[in-house]
Amino acid sequence: MRRPALVTWAIYLLLIPLYILPSGLPQPGDLLVLLVVPLALQRWNGRLGRDTRGTVRALIWFTLWVCAVDYTWVLVMGSYSLFGPDSFMLFPLYYIYNALIFLAAVVLYRRHGELFLRVTVFAVMITVFAQVGSSIALGVGGNRGTLFFNNPNQLGYYALLAATLIALTQRRLQLRLLTSSLALVCCGALAVISASRAAAGGVAVLLVLMLFSNPKILVLACLAGAAMVSGVGPIADAIEASQDRVLNRGAHSDASFFQERGYDRIWRNQQYLLLGAGEGGLSRFDDTAYVKNMEIHSSAGTILFSYGIVGALLFLVFTWRLIRGARARMVITLLPPLLYTGAHQGLRFSMLWVVLAVFVALKDDADRLRIDPV
Repeated sequence: MRRPALVTWAIYLLLIPLYILPSGLPQPGDLLVLLVVPLALQRWNGRLGRDTRGTVRALIWFTLWVCAVDYTWVLVMGSYSLFGPDSFMLFPLYYIYNALIFLAAVVLYRRHGELFLRVTVFAVMITVFAQVGSSIALGVGGNRGTLFFNNPNQLGYYALLAATLIALTQRRLQLRLLTSSLALVCCGALAVISASRAAAGGVAVLLVLMLFSNPKILVLACLAGAAMVSGVGPIADAIEASQDRVLNRGAHSDASFFQERGYDRIWRNQQYLLLGAGEGGLSRFDDTAYVKNMEIHSSAGTILFSYGIVGALLFLVFTWRLIRGARARMVITLLPPLLYTGAHQGLRFSMLWVVLAVFVALKDDADRLRIDPV
């Protein structure tokens, strides 16, 4: 209790999967940020490692550009509503919120070091185990499970990000083989329950990548995974649901992947590519988009179209500074969640920014200790 910032941070992580209100509104965990950020930044002397400082600065510039573009469109369109497909008002707040989470995490790491990493990983593991336990005790509740989230994609993305966090920290924290293997299998189970092909595939890729670090992890994970899906139950049902989704999509949809995800909006409205169309005002594209009143289901596509080439370059600078100097195996471990965002808009999910902050912390740790944390 002498470290209230870490305690509050752990509670925040435990509450991330708990969704009570509709998506887009503050959830119980989000309210804790009002405590996490001030406690983390309290008595902070403003110092960070040089690489970390450059990464934070790049993120701030991108966030400022997001605010400038969206609030300019608020004035141009005269759209002052908070909700609805034509609203721009809330989107900058999401980016500010996640930038603060990222900053708070890197400051907490600078203050508490390895203890911060252990608290983060163990809190996430507890949430993963709790969700798998609830799925067994209470059932999935449909072909595509949501558990404590509002929709299946949120559950699948969380499972993938949790698996990424475990894969990143397993070697650095010298986690027990049984614990890390069980946690990875549970992440895979959550991805399968969500029937998200991208998430399940990403967790599988992480298991394969970890083979190069420790083959025993993959062997134990495969054995445990086979045991969990060998019989009846929510996981087996979710695998069948995922297979049905593939068959049904091929049989009933005449749209391409890019049309379904909203990519066609980019090349049909090229006038917005320089400065950005803003992350709202969707009715402007009803005449040109295949899917109406829907945002682009891609993080990269959203950045390019909503914030233009300028915003894309600013985000690329942030990404470059994030990975610059990191070991190749660390960067590869980040690929599954980054590839996932090619088919989903995942930038607003705060767990992503927790993982990115831990990545920066591990990179800084490796530079100081001259070790490979993955």
